[in-house]
Amino acid sequence: MTQQKKLWAALLLTGIVGGVVGMVLTELMHFIQHHAYGYTAFGADGTPISFREGAEQAAPLRRLAVLAGCGVAVGCGWWALQRFGRPLVSIQTALKRPLAGLPFGETVCHALLQIITVALGSPLGREVAPREMSSAFASLWIKRLGLDEDSARLLIACASGAGLAAVYNVPLAGTLFVLETLLGVWTQQAVAAALLTSVLATAVARLGLGDVQQYPLPELAVNQALLWWAAAVGPLLGGAAILFQRTAKPFPLLKRDNIRMVPLALAAFVAIGFISMFVPEILGNGKAGNQLVFAGLIDWQGSLTLTALKWAAVLLALAAGAYGGLITPSMMLGSTLAFASAALWNTFLPHMPSETAAVVGATVFLGVSMNMPLTAVVFILELTRAPAALLMPLCAGMATAVAAEKAWKSRYSGFTLK
Repeated sequence: MTQQKKLWAALLLTGIVGGVVGMVLTELMHFIQHHAYGYTAFGADGTPISFREGAEQAAPLRRLAVLAGCGVAVGCGWWALQRFGRPLVSIQTALKRPLAGLPFGETVCHALLQIITVALGSPLGREVAPREMSSAFASLWIKRLGLDEDSARLLIACASGAGLAAVYNVPLAGTLFVLETLLGVWTQQAVAAALLTSVLATAVARLGLGDVQQYPLPELAVNQALLWWAAAVGPLLGGAAILFQRTAKPFPLLKRDNIRMVPLALAAFVAIGFISMFVPEILGNGKAGNQLVFAGLIDWQGSLTLTALKWAAVLLALAAGAYGGLITPSMMLGSTLAFASAALWNTFLPHMPSETAAVVGATVFLGVSMNMPLTAVVFILELTRAPAALLMPLCAGMATAVAAEKAWKSRYSGFTLK
């Protein structure tokens, strides 16, 4: 079998496995959430119950106890994995040395720990787990098929994008994530490979999860004032995203093979649990906060409070040594900040829809904080299935945010948080 045939056979298998991984991890997360917080998937009237609603219904002391358990899982789990397992390999490192791949057993355990802790209420994202597990499976086939370095790199990148596409039901965003963020190339082969794996993974995941719209919203209103607001607020959101990047950079506080990580993690997650007794919307990956502002179920003061508390919760989790993604947490920080700024705009300037502004803010903050502006735009459109008219405000806000980011980074390149 030629090298090209081996590669495309591996890509087909990777798409299928990525879909199964996304499906299994999603079901596992929901199973743990329902039992930890004591709620069912559907209410008495048959409507789905979200994690936000389930966590809100749980008693405050139960939330505290669950987060304490999460702290134990974080501290003991990652300490044991680092102490007794082979060194973990990030996807970015694997892309630099693709023939070495990722250690299979350790990566699977690492991904499961992420899903378990996010299900228990860790304020980090769940998207890294399916990306890493899919890439670990892809690594198994690199040596068996005798792939060369370029083919191995493409396979690992596509596996990572497939995991993202499957777990969020975003095939086009998964494709762009591979091309824009992981590979940084747009060759015909790379585009075809990324499309194949992400679309196939999404199709497989839908067999078990259904065609799930992550944020089912009424049709979002779009007007001219929203366009001007997006262009004006883009640099402010971009600056906030840069600050978020830099505040998260110093963590974790301890190396994860240090046994003192266990009490540190317990203390940090008890603190998160204490906050959640009063503001349960900080729990989980950030979807709860997005749901509130996208639907206009909160006022601007509550939105700013959520921004501050979610930011603090994410830093506490990172400081304790927890792993997880930052995609949905970044979206929540951007959406809540944008919702509050829209209220200020509407006080003095032509009115525009605050809920739609929140969607734009989530996109801009995500694109800047994760260095993936194109992926972020498509990702949000697929998550919300917003009308095409929203593209112009999204692009206006992203353009001014990215321009400001480049200017600020060049001017303050020596600034670091001590």
